[in-house]
Amino acid sequence: MVLNQLNRLKNQMNISNRIVERDLLKTKCQLELSLAALCILLRKMCENQFIILNQERRKDINSIIHSNRFDFFEDDKVYVYSQKGQEEVNINQLLDYAKRIFKEIV
Repeated sequence: MVLNQLNRLKNQMNISNRIVERDLLKTKCQLELSLAALCILLRKMCENQFIILNQERRKDINSIIHSNRFDFFEDDKVYVYSQKGQEEVNINQLLDYAKRIFKEIV
């Protein structure tokens, strides 16, 4: 939902740049907070042995949790920045995995 909002706002940049830029910044913050919360939940589920994470997913989750800066690009690429430097996170795979896990639980 937040990704769709980001894409919609980017398409409206011609309307009123100031308003759209403010909404875009708020939406990026919401995306970052939502992803961090999701990743904390998934990592906790793994620690409690409800799910098993492969190495790639574990790396993406830890990258999001420990990031201090976050960039989102139009092609759904997310880059996080931490002490390690810039890391690309495969956001679509992570979200698909989370959806599948939560559908199984409910």
